[in-house]
Amino acid sequence: MSFWVLAWLRAFALTVAIELVVAVPLLAPVESGRARRIATVALANLATHPLVWFAFPGLTFGAATRLVSSELWAFLAEAAVYRLVWPAVSLRRAALVSLAANAASVTVGLAMASVMGR
Repeated sequence: MSFWVLAWLRAFALTVAIELVVAVPLLAPVESGRARRIATVALANLATHPLVWFAFPGLTFGAATRLVSSELWAFLAEAAVYRLVWPAVSLRRAALVSLAANAASVTVGLAMASVMGR
């Protein structure tokens, strides 16, 4: 397995773990089934994280613009997934859940990168 794929798998696992901790409880008023909430959050991340990891770094923007663009993509796409899975969920709740989960995962990721010197 290549270095990049292994690095992505580690980052993906960490991202999903963090976002599950945040989003699953916040989605409880929308969906009583815990397993369905877990699966939806994991699938939303599977839909967004590969682009964040592999596509956005190749953009010719500066590092800050790439980071903001990739996180905006993840936030919007994951909120859209929540609305698609649960049409009755308010746009506000879907956006706030996505924002909270993505803010937590990017904060931890940036902190880890800072500690590791990357």
